[in-house]
Amino acid sequence: MPLCLRKDLNMINKIKEIIKKKKMRNIIIAVFIIFIIILVIIIINNKRIVSDDKNTITYDEIYNMINNKETFLIYYYNSKSSNKNNIIIKKYLDELGIKYFNYNDVLIDRDEYNKFIDVIDINKEVFGMPALIYIRNGEMYGNIINIDNKELVDKFINNYDLYTIK
Repeated sequence: MPLCLRKDLNMINKIKEIIKKKKMRNIIIAVFIIFIIILVIIIINNKRIVSDDKNTITYDEIYNMINNKETFLIYYYNSKSSNKNNIIIKKYLDELGIKYFNYNDVLIDRDEYNKFIDVIDINKEVFGMPALIYIRNGEMYGNIINIDNKELVDKFINNYDLYTIK
């Protein structure tokens, strides 16, 4: 093979290698950009959840209020659930002027959920969301679970005269 043809083939091979390296680099950059975008979306979504919750309560606060024999209402729900009743019931409570604490299932882990169920003495087998839990003098006095309409909320509020909770 003539020397000049060999040099041309070497040059072509080097150009092919450079092109392959550039493609690989572009692929790596694209994957990195996609990763950053997904990370930003997750961060924004989590901030939205926390910032939307007014009067959010933690397990420790619930535990302390129960030990102090306080009277209060908990609205237990999941802000990421596709169940439209979660938002409807929350807005309805606000419209009625009922004082309640939010306990968002998205913000707690399994251990905290189990402790919560134990401290309020609700059967884990039947508990569901959204739920209103009435704690009176530190004891679970009444609750409604799997709320699916405003009429249930009205009955619950009227049965326990929850307009008077301060």
